[in-house]
Amino acid sequence: MKAKIEIPQDIITAIDYANTTNGGMSEPTLAVQQNEEGYEVKVKKAGVSADNFGLDVVNDRLWVYHFVDLFAERPEGLDNLKTAHTIGSLFLPNDVNVEEIVARFDAQANVLKISIPFNHAKRNFRRHIDIEKW
Repeated sequence: MKAKIEIPQDIITAIDYANTTNGGMSEPTLAVQQNEEGYEVKVKKAGVSADNFGLDVVNDRLWVYHFVDLFAERPEGLDNLKTAHTIGSLFLPNDVNVEEIVARFDAQANVLKISIPFNHAKRNFRRHIDIEKW
């Protein structure tokens, strides 16, 4: 008779499920540089194509992620079952123009380049506010 092994719940919740089931994954690199026009973010992740990267602006953050197949062998009927793996969540300062963020994928270098331009109208903004008396 086989012994039944019970795994404590706290260990199960601590397991990185996607990393464990898919045999591990390489770590991405993310570099941010500032230039005259704004910020440039370069993301490199081995084995990830342009279609598997994702970018979202949520409030004052830029969320950079990629999709990972949930199962190494896809169960029948579950072809698109994926999970998002966060590469970075970058704070967006108030002097950037979130409407003009552009992302391009360089297939030869396997690098995602994200350009985040400055919003010059908000730079050096200053306003005096009068205090009302009641």
